[in-house]
Amino acid sequence: MLPPEVRIHETSSARILFVADIRGNLSHFNTLANQYNPDFIVHTGNFGFLDNDSVSRIHESYLRHIVEFSPLLPQHLILKISQLSKVSGDSVHHLSNDNVNLKNLLLNQNISQLTKFLSGELKLNIPVYTIYGMCEDSNVINKFRYGIYKIPNLNIIDDSTIHLVKLPKDQSILLSGIGGSLSYHKLFHQGTSHNFNDLLLDSKITPYSDLLPISGDPGNIWITILQIGKFIQSLFNFAESNPSQYNNSIKFFITHQSPTREPLLEHLSIFFKMDYTISNSLHFKYISSYNSLTVNPSFESFKLKFADSRMKLSKIWAKVQKKYERLLIQIPNDQIARYVDLALTVYDKIPISTKATSTNQSFSTSNSTSTSNSSTPLFPNDDIPSLSLSSSLLQSLQSSEIQDVNENLNKHEVNLVIRHLNDLYYVAFQHSWHYNICDVSHGQLILNFDDGKVSMEATSNGFDFNYRKENTAM
Repeated sequence: MLPPEVRIHETSSARILFVADIRGNLSHFNTLANQYNPDFIVHTGNFGFLDNDSVSRIHESYLRHIVEFSPLLPQHLILKISQLSKVSGDSVHHLSNDNVNLKNLLLNQNISQLTKFLSGELKLNIPVYTIYGMCEDSNVINKFRYGIYKIPNLNIIDDSTIHLVKLPKDQSILLSGIGGSLSYHKLFHQGTSHNFNDLLLDSKITPYSDLLPISGDPGNIWITILQIGKFIQSLFNFAESNPSQYNNSIKFFITHQSPTREPLLEHLSIFFKMDYTISNSLHFKYISSYNSLTVNPSFESFKLKFADSRMKLSKIWAKVQKKYERLLIQIPNDQIARYVDLALTVYDKIPISTKATSTNQSFSTSNSTSTSNSSTPLFPNDDIPSLSLSSSLLQSLQSSEIQDVNENLNKHEVNLVIRHLNDLYYVAFQHSWHYNICDVSHGQLILNFDDGKVSMEATSNGFDFNYRKENTAM
């Protein structure tokens, strides 16, 4: 019996189209489906989770970014909006007409086709799997999470939902991931709800906790340590219930930011033995395809970025722990603290090491060791700040489920993974493959699955060098 976090889909073939930054132009999915004939589409964020009330909710600074890259607004309007204010040094010079402002200009303008899909006026012709990006409305995404909003053929990948696509010949594709940006200083910040709980009461829906599932502000979505813990738990639930299916599946980790640029995300990919990571690029003209061996001078230099991220997280946790734990105590749902502790435990096991030695010395970590590929510790073990909830908090919760965290971790074989963590790092260093998808206006990626093999097709409009001919003529 599969846990409720897993949704199973079946397909007779496997041709996947990967795109990024559809930015509200959702009907373009159907255009791409007709052009490339995929079985389904995977999208890596900045989907356009915006409804008719989003403009009034979103802060102008976020709204400007959404407007600047909108494929739905006419260019003359985008240009007019860009001229609304002129910034010079520390001063901002606004236009003389005080009645001209961004939100007035966007009245009756369509910045997303989402409402037309919600009403049924438009439909998705094939399944689309997406995470949410950074420039979305948190209220809208939470409405999808609570089931207030639904669109046929739209499947959202998040911390609580794993999608399993069954292929012919007993193979399957596992799609998991987490949306939003990752900023260290926001990992312990929930964001604002903008009276979303009032909406839940009006809809006669009872929140399952005092915290909304999706964190951030309208127009700016980020990842929290709570969501990471929920993501870890969801994957462990599936792996424990279906170990053979999990191990045999082709595993994709979908994120908005590139995991190879953000070690806290890549660590999750390594921890769960992901075969591929798929993410947005930074408005690149081409799709990037690489593995860590191709872009790192050595395995030790590869590990260094994880050690650095571990220390950054530890320093922030040391500063916020007391205040954050006071907030956790006030939440009646004990499961929230369990997710947080699970995420901290997984990050606490990042190997703190940088360079190999000739001896057969084991990795030094804060609470455990790994026994392959010798190295020397970056810091003395006593100086490594621990990533964990305080024992006093766990005791004060008076919950056997929380107090038995270590037993649960053993149950889910976290400790077994940790003992082989350095091996997993080395395998990922050589074999995990990463794709950064360029904006949909510039190109797309297709992966074909045939008889156990994966082939790749990448298309891109590329760079335009015609300007060089013009300069030469002058």
